[in-house]
Amino acid sequence: MHYDLEILETKTRESTLKINNYFIHSKYDPVKEAKQQADRLYKPHQAHILFGYGCGHLLQAIAKVRRFNEIIILIEPLLEHEKIKIENVPSNTLIFGKDVLENFEFFLGEFTADYRVSYNVICLANYDKLFVSEYKLLLSKVKDVQMKNQVNDYTSIYFSKMWQKNFVENIFHLSKDHSLNVLEKAYNHPVVIASGGPSLNKQLTILKENREKMILIAAGSTINSLLKEGIEPDYVVSIDGGTPNYNHFKNLDLKYSKIIYTMQSHPGVRGAFRNKGYVVDLKGHPLLSKYMMEQLNVNLPLFEGGGTVAHIAFSIAQYISSGPIALIGQDLAYTNNVTHATANLHKKEINDQYLKQKNAFKTLGFGDKEVWTSPVFYSMKLEFEDLIKINYPKNKFFNCTEGGLVLNGYEQLGFKEFCVTYLHEKITIIPPTSKKEHSFKAINFLKKEIKLYDELQSILLTAIGTVKSNPSNIIFTQGVLKKLDKLDANIHDIIYKLPIESLLSPITLKVMKNYLPKLNETKEEEFLRVKNQSMDFYKHLIEATKLAKQYTTEIIDKYGDNEENSDE
Repeated sequence: MHYDLEILETKTRESTLKINNYFIHSKYDPVKEAKQQADRLYKPHQAHILFGYGCGHLLQAIAKVRRFNEIIILIEPLLEHEKIKIENVPSNTLIFGKDVLENFEFFLGEFTADYRVSYNVICLANYDKLFVSEYKLLLSKVKDVQMKNQVNDYTSIYFSKMWQKNFVENIFHLSKDHSLNVLEKAYNHPVVIASGGPSLNKQLTILKENREKMILIAAGSTINSLLKEGIEPDYVVSIDGGTPNYNHFKNLDLKYSKIIYTMQSHPGVRGAFRNKGYVVDLKGHPLLSKYMMEQLNVNLPLFEGGGTVAHIAFSIAQYISSGPIALIGQDLAYTNNVTHATANLHKKEINDQYLKQKNAFKTLGFGDKEVWTSPVFYSMKLEFEDLIKINYPKNKFFNCTEGGLVLNGYEQLGFKEFCVTYLHEKITIIPPTSKKEHSFKAINFLKKEIKLYDELQSILLTAIGTVKSNPSNIIFTQGVLKKLDKLDANIHDIIYKLPIESLLSPITLKVMKNYLPKLNETKEEEFLRVKNQSMDFYKHLIEATKLAKQYTTEIIDKYGDNEENSDE
């Protein structure tokens, strides 16, 4: 589309802009207009996304009205146009052209991670009419990021205690198993990832016919749908930490399959496998990753989380093989009015009540048919699409699901056609080696951590006492500040030596959210806010320390004799 830009002088001698006969600012007093808009549209503690620059009046007005130097992201679709001249850029402002919109979610993740769901989109006058598709894409991207962050934050809070307990117990399993790095690019064969969506049913016969010509990876709970047809996968990926995930495995005795698991996976799942397993790490847990390297001296391959076992399985497939990859059963929708494939313990028939409960909505799916999906499923779809934007696979990869949601960026291919094209010869699966690349006594190690938990708790109690001892109701004295700085440094040093991030993350989210500074805050209000924030953090961390110590003690009691009698 062609855009005619005309810069005009107003009665106040300020510039205004007309694009294709649309005025972007006031014809009379654009500076006054921009100030009024900024006063009305500014929202404290939110990232402000300004769609359109024009002559810059609104950008400058928003920058002036900011009280906490919130980030401003300016997107100007005509950034390269000779008449758009961006000058006097305010502090903490990022400027992009329209090309950024295609991958805008990554920029938000990179520069505005702390804002989570707090985004304020402001559109310059008439830019929504001039750049319709670009503005719709912007709104869609922001909404997607908010949805994903909301799901991730809820997950982090809801599963924090469970992940903590699982991680500690899996330290014992890790001491017996391998890092997946022993299988890095070990294969050049085709990989099929089976997930538990309803469309898996139509693929099972083809899967069984071609079983020996592929590396078959089962995504978590899909295992029972495969076993019912006499299909045992080569690898089973497990990341889910809850009892429902364990229930899929608790009665299984898998003689052939090898487990690939994360440290957050339910430890009981490990007992279903006779072979030695493999362990991987997930991005999004930086303190735990550092703990693994520095405290356990264990090197695990680090993958993008993605949120579900299928995302991790897709990353694992690329890691262990250079061959083509097929996704089957990856519906992310209620295909054929059911939730899962046959024999999956989670399978349910859906009805109106179920759809309402899940906040389900219709969207375009496979074969240009509308399908029912949910916000959680749709978030998973977005994660799949993000995975190939972050690191585009070197492997050929296909969505062979033939049902459910379309995965943008994934070539759709019938599963039978995939098999005919890429599956040609019987594959030999590499058995787990008995040689260990890491060696540590888990129980002895955990006993040392008990002492660290005791030390951390003692320091936290001292910190609380120090805050209470401050004699002023308006400021912290220099003596108190100096002592707290030293105590905080000791707290952080110990935290980095302990696997406590799962319990720490929800505390940090809460403390950040609940103690944001208020507008026109007095010195006394500021002091009380900082004091209460510090006390809240210390008290919650004491509770987290007690819980982590309890879990560690339970694992020592559970496995202590086992390790003492081990030959390793």
